[in-house]
Amino acid sequence: MNKCVARVSPVTRGFSFAYKSFLATCLLLATFIAAGNARAEDSRKSLIFMDNSVSLLTGTGFQVPGENISTVTFEHVSKWKWGDVFGFFDYLDYHSNPTQSHSWYGEFSPRLSLTGISLIDLPKGSFVRDVLVSTTWEKGRGGTEALLLGMAADLNVPGFKFFKTNVYARKNTSLGDGFDDMQVTLSWSRPFEIGEERFTIDGFLDYAMGWASQEEWMHLVPQIKWDVGARWGEPGKVYFGTEIDIWVNQFGIKDTPAFNTNQIAASAILKVHF
Repeated sequence: MNKCVARVSPVTRGFSFAYKSFLATCLLLATFIAAGNARAEDSRKSLIFMDNSVSLLTGTGFQVPGENISTVTFEHVSKWKWGDVFGFFDYLDYHSNPTQSHSWYGEFSPRLSLTGISLIDLPKGSFVRDVLVSTTWEKGRGGTEALLLGMAADLNVPGFKFFKTNVYARKNTSLGDGFDDMQVTLSWSRPFEIGEERFTIDGFLDYAMGWASQEEWMHLVPQIKWDVGARWGEPGKVYFGTEIDIWVNQFGIKDTPAFNTNQIAASAILKVHF
């Protein structure tokens, strides 16, 4: 693995990068919110919930792109009568990659609720909260692209704010593959308290079978965050914590003694909700 030539602390460089990227991210966020406020009246009636956030992360222990990485993430989630939408955009700064200084990656995941459009009826309080048609579009720098189509079930798990399960057929368009791989995606959020302090542990797990030209891979990313905003009467607005990024056969590349693609990376995270 290539090491940084400069002796500047990755944490210092990370927050310098975050500072430079903050105005551009806020501009994107303001544009998004302005567009949301301009919705037609009937669209507003169908909206149940919407949340936007900006996260600043900086960490170490990454493998394929470089050991030290800082990221600015814009994230959107909304729930509608017909389903829900989740999406995010990452801008990544590689501090220890001599051939590539930065990159970007995003996902857009709309889902259609079969209960919301009255195709099925689930008993109130049942373990399965909703059944959905689930889609995802993944796009990254350098032609990386994948399309996913499948089904989802949102579950009522005690103590969890949400627990979502998705099973997809996966098409890696950048590799010329058809829908010849399968992926399982889980996402969750569980709030908890220690004394008077509020915390949340949330995250996702992606697992791909490796039936196509890529290797089988697993990507687990939990976050543990302290609700700092609750300290001044604004719960759920500002979080500080850590993200652990565990990836086996990163990017579908088989781990070998000559090229390590199994990683356990840790990042500090500051997340602000709007």
